[in-house]
Amino acid sequence: MVDKRHEITLKQLIIFGISAQIGLGILTLPSNLAKKTGHDGWLVVVAAGCIMLLLAIFIALLINRYPNNSILDINVLLYGKYFGMFFNFIFICYILFTTSLSSRFFAEMIKISVLNQTPLIVISLFIFIPTIYQVTKGLKVICRFASLLILAHITLILTFLLIIRDTRVTYLMPIAKSGIITIFKNMPYAFFSFLGIELITIFYPNVTNKSNPVKWVTIESIYIAIFYIIVVAFTTALFGENKLKMIIFPMYSVERAIKVPILERLDIFFIAFWFPIMAGSVRSYFFSSYYCIAKLFKIRREKLLIAIVFIVVMIIGRIPKNLEDIFTYMNYDALLGAANILFIAFSFFISLIRRR
Repeated sequence: MVDKRHEITLKQLIIFGISAQIGLGILTLPSNLAKKTGHDGWLVVVAAGCIMLLLAIFIALLINRYPNNSILDINVLLYGKYFGMFFNFIFICYILFTTSLSSRFFAEMIKISVLNQTPLIVISLFIFIPTIYQVTKGLKVICRFASLLILAHITLILTFLLIIRDTRVTYLMPIAKSGIITIFKNMPYAFFSFLGIELITIFYPNVTNKSNPVKWVTIESIYIAIFYIIVVAFTTALFGENKLKMIIFPMYSVERAIKVPILERLDIFFIAFWFPIMAGSVRSYFFSSYYCIAKLFKIRREKLLIAIVFIVVMIIGRIPKNLEDIFTYMNYDALLGAANILFIAFSFFISLIRRR
C-alpha cells in the first residue's frame, strides 16, 4: 500500500524527473564542452540528447511492463535475489554519491557567487533545511513545488532575449569543425547534465494514472535536450569559444552581462530563480536516496533515516578538496550514471527474454 503522501500523477512524476535533470550540470556544461570541442558544444548536447532519448524510451517500456514494481523490485525479479540486491546496492550508492556531489557543488556555487566569507558547512546546512522539510512532507509536496520551477526555466530563457543582439552566429561556425569523432567522444562530459531520468523508475508504482509513460518520458527528454541546446548554443554565440573556456559559470555570467535601465543587477534575479532550481535537483536525489534505503531495508523510522542520510551525504560531500576535484568527480559520476541508465534500459530486453 502506497503512502498517500507519496501518491502522484504521471505528469507530476515527469516534472520530478525534469527537476532532477535541470539544475547543477547546466552551470558548467557550456564551458566544459568549449574546452573539449570548441564551438561545437551544442552538437555534443544534440548527440547526447538523442542517445538519452533512446535510452529513456526503453526505460519507459520497462516500467510499463512492471507498473506496480519499482526498479528495486524489477532487479530482484529479473536477476534473482542476490544479483538483484547487488544491483540495488550499486544503484543506491550511485544516488547517494550524486546527492553528495550535487549538494557540495551547489554550496561551492553559492560561496563563489554570493557568500564568499561563509563556511561551506554553514551554506550546506541552509541548503538542506528546506530539502529535509519537504522530504518529511512526502513526494507529492516535492512534485508540486517542482511544478513551479518550470516557470523559472522559461523565465531564464526569456532573459536571453534582452541580450540576443550581442550574440554572433559566426561564433558557431563552421559547424562540426571539431569533427564527428571528437563530438561523439566527448559526449560523456554532457551526460552529467542528463542524469535524473533513472529516478522515475523508483516512483512509477506511486503513479495513480499509469497511461502511456513512453509519450511523457519522450516529452521530458525532448524538453531537457532543447533547454540544454539553447543554453549551450546561446552562451557560445555570446562569449565565443575562447572566452567561454575561461568562464566557470557561463549561465551566471550571461545574467551579469545583461543591462536593464530599471534593474541595476539582473544577476540577483538569476540567483532568486536559479538557486531554487539547483536545490530542486539536490532535493530529488536526496529524497530518492532516502526512499530507496527505506524501501530496501524496510526502515520505518523516517526521521532517524533522514538524519542518517543527511549525515552520510555531508560526509561524502566533504571528500572533494576544491572545485577542480568536484569537476573530476562529476565526470566519474556522469559515467556511473550513464552506466546505471544503460543497465536499466538493457533490463527491458532481459525482461523480454525471460518473459517475467
